[in-house]
Parts: sequence; C-alpha cells; structure tokens
Amino acid sequence: MDRRIRCLPRGWYPDKKADLLKEIEGFGDYIAPFHLDHPQFFGGVVPHAGWYFSGRLAALVFHLCAERAQPDVVALFGGHLGAGPGILYADRFWETPLGDLEIDGDLTQALAQNTGLRKEGAATNDNTVEIQLPLIKHYFPQSRLLALRSPHDETAIGLGALAADLARKQGKTLMAFGSTDLTHYGPNYGYSPAGRGPKAVEWVKKENDRGFIDRIVAMDGPGALEHAARSQSACSAGGAVSAMAATRALGSDKGCLVDYYTSHDVMPGDSFVGYAGILF
Repeated sequence: MDRRIRCLPRGWYPDKKADLLKEIEGFGDYIAPFHLDHPQFFGGVVPHAGWYFSGRLAALVFHLCAERAQPDVVALFGGHLGAGPGILYADRFWETPLGDLEIDGDLTQALAQNTGLRKEGAATNDNTVEIQLPLIKHYFPQSRLLALRSPHDETAIGLGALAADLARKQGKTLMAFGSTDLTHYGPNYGYSPAGRGPKAVEWVKKENDRGFIDRIVAMDGPGALEHAARSQSACSAGGAVSAMAATRALGSDKGCLVDYYTSHDVMPGDSFVGYAGILF
C-alpha cells in the first residue's frame, strides 16, 4: 500500500497537467457569479460524474470552501457500496495530474482502529473518490487526504462524526466532503417511474432529487438514507451522510444548496442523472 495509480480513463478528466488546468480555468465563468456571505464552510456534497457533466459543480463547492480555509486534512467520503461495512483507503499517496495527494496515515490508522473498517490499497477502483482528487489537489494543495467509502446505512452517521472527532484529538483541522450523484433515471438505469419526456425530467428535479436534497440540507441523516433507499434518489447516500455528520461534529448546523442540474441539461436524453452541490 504505497502509491495508487490513476484508474479512470482520460474521458473522465484530463490526464495531462496542462489540459487539466485549462479545464479547471474553463470552470471560472460558471463559478464567478456565486458569491456567498457565509464566513465559514465545514465541507459539502459534490457530484462525481465525468468532468464534462458535473466537474464545474464539484469545482464550485471546493472553490467556495477553499476561499475560506485551507484545512490540514480533506476527508472524502465516497460510495457505490450498498449495505455493508465501509472501506478505508490506505495507500500512502494517490496520483493526480497535478502531483500526488498524500494520505494522512495517522488519521487513517486511528479510524481503522476505532471502527474495524477494512483497509484497501492501490488495486481498488472507485470513481466516486478518484474523480475528485485533482480538484482537491488544485484547491487544497497542501492538505492531506482521508479517503473512504461509506456504507449506505446509519453507521455512516457515526463514521463521519468519528472522523471529525479523531481529527480534533490529533490537533488537525478538517473539511469533509461527500461524493454522490442523485437519481439515475431512464432505460439505461432501469428506473422510469414517471415515464419519459419533460414530465420525467420535472419529476426527477422537483420531487425525487429534491426530496434527498431537502433532507441533506436539513442535516437529517436517517431521512436521507431512507429516501435514497426508497426512491433511488442518490447512488452514494452513505458518503453524503458521512460528510454531513462530520461537518455537524465540526460545528455546522445546516446545509445550503448552491446549485443543481442534471445531465439532461448538458446532453438531453431519455436517460439522465441529477447533480447537486451542497455546502455545510
């Protein structure tokens, strides 16, 4: 467990430093209008599709947090596990086109000892985590990383709170982010309860995705997990809930939706996915 090499193909995000920085610079026009008065953010929720679809929204959340603080550790909670125990990533470094991200070994070890989470190394492929790494390296260049896959059950709540508590005990500042996309709708995903066409898009935006978002913004972890399980409204609900619980332990008392759209807004089709950027 030493250095994790990139697993995702270049279509997910650029594989060369110059190209990657150019794409991040291109997000600037999207990011520029967002001016929030909150003096402090403890983390947030970011989408994890390829950068063409949701990279600018993830960049927005990281940008707004990085403007306010540069933490010792960025905790990133991913998903795609379903029910069951979580996983801790225990490599020493993770490769990005902007240079390696260092894992915080002491915090990772403490979390493993206090939870019994399984540790995995370089062979693991997890797009929910990897897709965020170049953005974290760009916006938090000196921060170390705590990377996990959170379970899709209520143990995700305790996991997030424990990560924040252990960081505090080690005298480290921490920001926590959950990586999840929202409703996967249409024939490609075998989920079409509202049929097809404009009424389906409206249902996903105003009802299904909104239900999950409202619960996360209200910091209702059990409600968010239940809604995702019942309505297929988030593919990595455990990650979002762990981040929410970590930020609550750090001092947050509410979330705010910064922006939301779907892949249908980028590339219309009968199959599409929802994306939310949330700050705590």
